[in-house]
Amino acid sequence: MLVITPQDRKLQRARAQRFAICIWVVFIVLFARLWQLQIAQGDALLRQSETNRRRLLRVRAPRGVILDRKNRTVATSRPRFVVSVIPERIQESPEALARLCDILQTSREDLRAIINRNQSIKGAPVRVEANATPETVAMIEEQKFLLPGVSVELDQVRYYPDGSLFAHVLGYLREIDKDELEQRKDMYRPGDFIGKSGIERQYDGKLHGTDGGKLIEVDAHGRRTRLLGDQDSMPGATLVLSLDKKVQKAAADALDGKVGAAVALNPRTGEVLAMVSKPDFDPNVFVKGLKSSDWAGITGNKHHPLQNRCISNKYPPGSTFKVVTAAAGLTHGVITTHSSANCPGIFYLGRHPWRCWSRHGGVNFYTAISRSCDVFFYRTGLRLGMDHLSDMALAFGLGNKTGVDLPNERSGCIPTREWKKRVNPRDPDWHAYESINSAIGQGDVETTPLQMALVAAVIANNGKAMRPHMLKEIRDRTGKVIATFKPGLLRKAPVSQEDIASIKKGMRETVIGARGTGHVVNLPGITVAAKTGSAQHHRGRRTHAWFICFAPVENPQIAICVFREEGGHGGSESGPVARAMLEEYFHVRAQAQRSGRTD
Repeated sequence: MLVITPQDRKLQRARAQRFAICIWVVFIVLFARLWQLQIAQGDALLRQSETNRRRLLRVRAPRGVILDRKNRTVATSRPRFVVSVIPERIQESPEALARLCDILQTSREDLRAIINRNQSIKGAPVRVEANATPETVAMIEEQKFLLPGVSVELDQVRYYPDGSLFAHVLGYLREIDKDELEQRKDMYRPGDFIGKSGIERQYDGKLHGTDGGKLIEVDAHGRRTRLLGDQDSMPGATLVLSLDKKVQKAAADALDGKVGAAVALNPRTGEVLAMVSKPDFDPNVFVKGLKSSDWAGITGNKHHPLQNRCISNKYPPGSTFKVVTAAAGLTHGVITTHSSANCPGIFYLGRHPWRCWSRHGGVNFYTAISRSCDVFFYRTGLRLGMDHLSDMALAFGLGNKTGVDLPNERSGCIPTREWKKRVNPRDPDWHAYESINSAIGQGDVETTPLQMALVAAVIANNGKAMRPHMLKEIRDRTGKVIATFKPGLLRKAPVSQEDIASIKKGMRETVIGARGTGHVVNLPGITVAAKTGSAQHHRGRRTHAWFICFAPVENPQIAICVFREEGGHGGSESGPVARAMLEEYFHVRAQAQRSGRTD
């Protein structure tokens, strides 16, 4: 018979108590965990659960449309089948890479080049084909299990219907890089395209819409079970530019095959009517997948087609600068409209000869402008001094950025005493030869074509420099105007109306005078005022060819600057481009008059 002693009972009770305590501890822990899951974290876990079984398939919003001043489309977006790859996955399988190359009918080198050039964020998909055919899409879908990291989606792809015509104005798009994504992560996702230059960059925030998508429910394997709802995407704003497509095309056609730039402004408002830089590029190649051949054609061009010569390159303006010298000379009483000089083709400063481009004989104020006599302006610059000349140049908008709404504008250079001390501390004093050289737009004077178009506009607008601008108005997706650009006064040149009228008369003589250098723009029924220029820049090379003009003289509507890099003489080489622009703007067609040799 089993005998349970008091000691055994005591031990049993202790064990039971310990077991009960363990049960209570476990129960308390479970209760606390349940309280945490159901009460403390209930809402958060519910949202996480919903997220796990719900997916938002993002639908990119169409980028905003860009129109010219007459509502002609210059940039839009089109739905296209886009093929993207995750580089890390496709490159793990040489067979998959080869298969994809066969489907896309491209070489491995080109495909790798596209991936390497466009991949900016590790792990992000890279667009390799932006206009896939239905046959290509079908082949990828049929073989998708053999193509890891490859996807096809219907996306909004940027499209420029005029190709290179507005290349430097509109700019181009490329995939967003890591730094940009960090700054714009509220609007962009890896693999998105963002404006890199031109209007596309300047107004990227306006053009980029709000993405939408489809909310779907998926099972545990990630397979779609049902559609829960749609979230509409919101297109970007429509931008209306001040550009005139036909004037733009006239300038581009006239400059085709040449290196140079052309700019047209409305003198009264500052609206940019045309802006062409040559050579150019087709911005469509950046969104369809930049191939090696495309990139080589751009980077291998010694004339740098990505540069917008209108605003980003600076050059000595040559004799077109003489209108500024004339304004300073008249304003400070150094010359009058009755001033005259004898031009034997050479001017001596001490024993050093300064040559004129021709032997003009006796000239007065008006013929000095119309025939572009260097000797007359050498003397004017010597008497004027650099202080008065630089002050007037700055008042005309030179030496500073114009503030045009495009990125990468340069300020050019107008030398002053302070500038000389800063850049040449070994020889800080200003010398007489520097004044006479600057007076004809040579030496250290450097301007952009846009700035020289502004100089012509200042004369046309009676001394008022209006800030150049591209954007005319902004419209929402319904077409309602939500913002309009208002003209802004950049500065006022301190020149009397009488002196402005005298300069206009001299520029008019350039066109109609017996020995004027701008006969090429002598249009029937249109009064055009002009100034030509040929600027030396490197010994042994051809001069840069400049031409500025405005019309009609009595009521100016357009001011133009045409520049040809190493083009030679301004009147004969750049003048015909200006004429083509004027003919298109005023709807005039006439046989060009022979200009002869011009400055």
